[in-house]
Amino acid sequence: MTLTSTSDEELMAAVRADDLDQLVPLFERYHGPLFNYLTRLTNDRDLSEDLTQTVFERILKYRSSYQPTQPFKAWVYQMARNVHADHWQRQQKLRVADTDVEDVERTGALRGGAFSQMRVSNSHDDLHEALNLLPVPQREILVLNRFQGFGYEEIGKLLGCTAEAARVKAHRALQALRKIYFAN
Repeated sequence: MTLTSTSDEELMAAVRADDLDQLVPLFERYHGPLFNYLTRLTNDRDLSEDLTQTVFERILKYRSSYQPTQPFKAWVYQMARNVHADHWQRQQKLRVADTDVEDVERTGALRGGAFSQMRVSNSHDDLHEALNLLPVPQREILVLNRFQGFGYEEIGKLLGCTAEAARVKAHRALQALRKIYFAN
């Protein structure tokens, strides 16, 4: 059986059984998509590279928790979500309790820049800037659905809700994105 015909689940089962060489094809298959997913969540390529690396470190560390009956894709994206959430929780703890004037100025400038640039720059950049203004949970569901190709059933499993609830959340996130994108 060639590696290209070996399923993700079979490869991960081998990794779980300490055949660590089988992580290479999983890395090759998932590094790019996970990096893109995390980049869209963080809007920071360097940070996303670090977080992607952390995901693969955790795959090794927690390989025994993988259940061969569960889809690898859902398991690895859940791990990526956890890595992202852990990063932001650590960042929140490091921030000073008082509002940092510099952050307020930067955030205000970003929003103002987003709206003024919508008239000048191309629509692709505008869309990504509007996407970055969404709260992380809304941005995440749109990234999973529109950019990563996850179906509502997969998103529901990942978020711990039904496929219909995932569809509603995606619809609401899309409405919020439209509101930001088309605001004056």
